[in-house]
Amino acid sequence: MTFLQQVKQSPDAWQVCLPLFARDPKPTEVVRHFCLEVLNIAVQRRFHQTDDQSLNYIRETLMDYVRRSYFTGSGAPDSAGIQNKLTQALTSLFVAMYTTTWGSFFDDMLTLTSSSSEANAQGTRDNYLGVVFFLRIVASVHEEVADVLVPHTMEEAQRNTQIKDVARERDVGKLVVAWQEILAQWNGSDKDVIEMCLKVIGRWVSWIDISLVVNEVLLGMLYNFILGESRVRDAAIETLANIVGKRMKGADKLELIVFLKLGDIVETLVNSPALQAHGQPTYDSELAEGVGKLVNNVTTDILRILNDDSLDMQVKQRAEEIFQPFVPFLLRFFSDEWDDVSYAVYSSMLDLLSLLRKEKRITGTLSHAHNLMLSPILNAIVLKAKYDEDTTWGGEDDDEADEAEFQALRKRLKTLQDTIAAIDEQLYITTLSNLIGTTFDRVAEGGVAAVDWREVDLAMYEMFLFGELAMRSGGMFNKGRPQGPAAETLISLMVKMMNSGATLRDQPCDGDSNSFIGIAVSSHPAIKLRYMETVVRYAAFFEVHSTYIPKALENFVGGVHDNHVRVRNRSWYLFFRFVKTLRQHIGEIAQEVLEAISDILVIRAELPQDAGGDEMSSDDTQNEDATFESQLHLFEAVGCLSSIKSIATEKQVLFVTTVMTPLFRNMENSLEAAKQGDARSVLQVHHIVMALGTLAKGYADGTPGLGASTPAPNELVVREFENASEVILVSLESLCNHPNVRDAARRSFSKMVVILGQKALPTLPRWLEGLLAENSTSEEILVFLRLLKQIVHGFKSEFCDILNSLLTPLLNKVFGSLGQEASGTDDEIQAAELRKEYLDFLLVILNNDLSLVLVSEANQPIFEQLIGTVQHFAKEVNDLPTSKLAFSVMGKMSIVWGPATGSAKEQTNGNLKEQPLPGFETFMIQRFSRLCWEVPAMPSFHPKDAQAKMVLGEIATLQNILYTKLGENFIQYLGTVYFPSVNLPQGLAEEYLVALRQMELKPFRSYFQVGIHVHAQCREMVLLMCGDCRNSFKESVEDNQFLFPLLLKMN
Repeated sequence: MTFLQQVKQSPDAWQVCLPLFARDPKPTEVVRHFCLEVLNIAVQRRFHQTDDQSLNYIRETLMDYVRRSYFTGSGAPDSAGIQNKLTQALTSLFVAMYTTTWGSFFDDMLTLTSSSSEANAQGTRDNYLGVVFFLRIVASVHEEVADVLVPHTMEEAQRNTQIKDVARERDVGKLVVAWQEILAQWNGSDKDVIEMCLKVIGRWVSWIDISLVVNEVLLGMLYNFILGESRVRDAAIETLANIVGKRMKGADKLELIVFLKLGDIVETLVNSPALQAHGQPTYDSELAEGVGKLVNNVTTDILRILNDDSLDMQVKQRAEEIFQPFVPFLLRFFSDEWDDVSYAVYSSMLDLLSLLRKEKRITGTLSHAHNLMLSPILNAIVLKAKYDEDTTWGGEDDDEADEAEFQALRKRLKTLQDTIAAIDEQLYITTLSNLIGTTFDRVAEGGVAAVDWREVDLAMYEMFLFGELAMRSGGMFNKGRPQGPAAETLISLMVKMMNSGATLRDQPCDGDSNSFIGIAVSSHPAIKLRYMETVVRYAAFFEVHSTYIPKALENFVGGVHDNHVRVRNRSWYLFFRFVKTLRQHIGEIAQEVLEAISDILVIRAELPQDAGGDEMSSDDTQNEDATFESQLHLFEAVGCLSSIKSIATEKQVLFVTTVMTPLFRNMENSLEAAKQGDARSVLQVHHIVMALGTLAKGYADGTPGLGASTPAPNELVVREFENASEVILVSLESLCNHPNVRDAARRSFSKMVVILGQKALPTLPRWLEGLLAENSTSEEILVFLRLLKQIVHGFKSEFCDILNSLLTPLLNKVFGSLGQEASGTDDEIQAAELRKEYLDFLLVILNNDLSLVLVSEANQPIFEQLIGTVQHFAKEVNDLPTSKLAFSVMGKMSIVWGPATGSAKEQTNGNLKEQPLPGFETFMIQRFSRLCWEVPAMPSFHPKDAQAKMVLGEIATLQNILYTKLGENFIQYLGTVYFPSVNLPQGLAEEYLVALRQMELKPFRSYFQVGIHVHAQCREMVLLMCGDCRNSFKESVEDNQFLFPLLLKMN
């Protein structure tokens, strides 16, 4: 392969490949294909070398071969693959030479179509091989120079425009005549040639003079072909559609539509037996799609005219007259049972509704003719959204691709439906409510089994969509009353649905009871899911009509036990959503619900099956994971039910222990085997830990801390969760070498701490030791830092002693992870995230008045390393967010640990409590201050960058803080020590120090940012100067206060 690639790239390889391809006897097809590929590359390299004699040589050799193979017909004909490749090479030659040295290109190709020169002169196109090759060539030429779907550079587009101009002037007329002669010659004898020729005409018509094609001879043949056999008929219809679709002025397009008698043609085709056999095997869907595209092109152009405000009113009136007869055709093909046919006219249907919406917006009403269109269009849209009669939903053999396509269709239909709702809201409400209500009435009267599941699904689907209109103002109710007519209609439909969805308990026990089963307990999985999705979507209905909650919950209990996997797993999530939203409206029935679902709270971990190399094994693993993830929603729902305020505390404890006790026993049985390395037991422990954490999340979902918005749980309940926390801790300590157990424990602890509050703090050292094992990843460390930030923010001083004891081991873990060398892009991203989390963790400590922890006796050994990491990260100019955070940390440290000011500026100190640290001013002056100049002077620091400007703002803030805390000592250090050490001129230094003294923070930030920005603009110029020029330039800018960083850089 490497050798072949080298041959292709060789500038001289074509000299070997050309004679090899054209020789007689012919080499193998593979060799000939490769030779043509090399030739094509060689020609394309010479596109701009029109005087290159090698192009003439290639042309003459290939044309000699073409005449031998396609004119005289000597030897076996080339395969389709060779013909395509040869066509490609000749097309490349055409592009390179047509406008300069090969003006006879089309004449040369046309000679191939006749068996002799006399026949060619008489217009007899009787050479089959030559005709087919000629049609291939002209099709390829169009694709290269005129196909709008093929991307081109600006230079190529200009070249193609020139080629088309020359072709229109010189050759298009004779080509059209030749196409007519080919159609006449081969009509009735070869359908392939007729089809090829018609497609060529359809493509070329987009960029040639329409009058050449719209003539009596060609149109007469087209009309005959349309009435002929299927393949030729379909090609003729496509050609006619392309003719109609040609861009032209509005008035001219209307004349063309009338001249072509398209209304009569479409009517004839619609009434043909092939399109009248609806639902029968003889129905020709390909013909329907072709006619649909023709109708689409006609109506799209007419609608474009109607939507053009610049056109004369008479033209628009004429367009309206021509459009009206096509409306029934548009509806007919849009309503076709084949989705491809419906999609063929989708764009024109969307254009029509957009036009009507514009008319309604501008005039406030619709014309009578336009108003009459809306109802049948809406009915067609709604019925099109129904599953086909041959669809079986939820079976093992169902095609997922077909389902995805149908859902995509529904999405497109929804766009149309929403447009109608915007045009005529009352029509939308009436039509949908009638459809939905009538279906529910039929179910209530005869049972859901008496109504086709597809009709019930359609009604439920439309009811689901109806909510977008009914709840667009922010909700279904306003102070307990419906929010408008749409909301009122939706509420009445919900009542109907709930009443039609009677539970099994409500049914008589006679032998015919199944006929009374309502929507909620339908046997069809699609209806079950639709019911539960609708109930969850309109949960606000149950807040007012709470009497229906028990019925809905009982139906959910049936759903969560369903035998259909897809229904069951989805219902677990929907059940949780329903319970979480309405937990305070559920009441005493919660105990009955918990008892009913207790059997599905059993956890059974299953290892991924070893498929022996089966490609589906990964999918199986994902399915098993998804099943457990769905089951976790049940535990969260149980937590929600257990926390209902109206339930007595004793019952809350009972609910929680009823779920926890089996999990504890299961944990005890699995832990010993897990310690021995049993993989299934380890996974079982992981699942139990996740379940306990999710139960806690459901009970009290919020943020930890004394100021948490969630009310503190009852002490008895807290005690039970303490037990759960201890169980998780024991499992973590036993299996801390398993990453999945650590991950589950970390997730669960973050939820437990919300309930346990301060009771969780003493156990934090054990959590730290277990969660941050020897093999902990950077991701685990940064996630733990995020958790600690929440705890610090929530508990503040209550957490001080615990934080003091675990800070050094924690930061040692962080430093160790940060010191590891990244081995790839993922590691680099992870390291950047960890740097930011570490700095943000320090900020949280400082902002919550826990800064003394960082300098306590226990943590003194790491203080220098801590300061060093902050300084180091400030220099990370390739990671500007980290650099900005580091400067922010230095600023907070300076505020808290710097000398007390007494009258510190509120803008810098904020609410931070000053806790002066003896000697810290040395860090501020000698280390922090220097970084303010060193970082902007780094070669890779680009002040124009938006993030760099934010870093500069943070640096300016730090300098302002340093002056606020250190006063004239800081000024004196800069003026007498630092600036002289970097040779900053005295005048410029004094200018800067005055600005630092006198400016408030906001203007000083702008001053500093502008100065650095000017430096960036001048930097390249300075670097290009010689030494003398640089010194002269330096002297000329000494008085410019905005160039101080530039002078620092120059020195």
